[in-house]
Amino acid sequence: MVTGLRFISAPLFFHTFINGQFTLSILIALFAGGTDILDGYLARKINATSNIGAYLDVLADFVLVIFSFTAFIIQGWYPYWVLGIIILIFAIFIATSSIKKPVYDPVGKYLGSYLTGMIVISVLFTEDFVRQILLIVLVLMVITSMISRIIFLSRSDHIK
Repeated sequence: MVTGLRFISAPLFFHTFINGQFTLSILIALFAGGTDILDGYLARKINATSNIGAYLDVLADFVLVIFSFTAFIIQGWYPYWVLGIIILIFAIFIATSSIKKPVYDPVGKYLGSYLTGMIVISVLFTEDFVRQILLIVLVLMVITSMISRIIFLSRSDHIK
């Protein structure tokens, strides 16, 4: 149920951002980030974790990020190729995870959190140089995550 709130947050963020309602956009992004944290906490607390839940959590994050960055690109805040990077890292994550359970590498598990933070920071601090710094950090994190994932998967038996 909590994961579902992030699915609903994605088009709401898109709509408010495209229509220049940045304060509401920030609140929606913060709410979505909070539901992500709450979702993980509740699942562990009441021992309600599941593999399908883990995949739905990743999918909800992906949908929120795609809607948000599509809005950013439409407004000219980020270059279009950012969506390509985001789709690529999600596809690699899914392709290299096991069928039964998502496989997180040591760096990649923080990439989704960074992307959510990047959404909030982008709307809070609208200066171009802030977005440029966020973009550089994103590219460095993606490269580091891919290297980390290759090393992690080569040393483990998660994929057979």
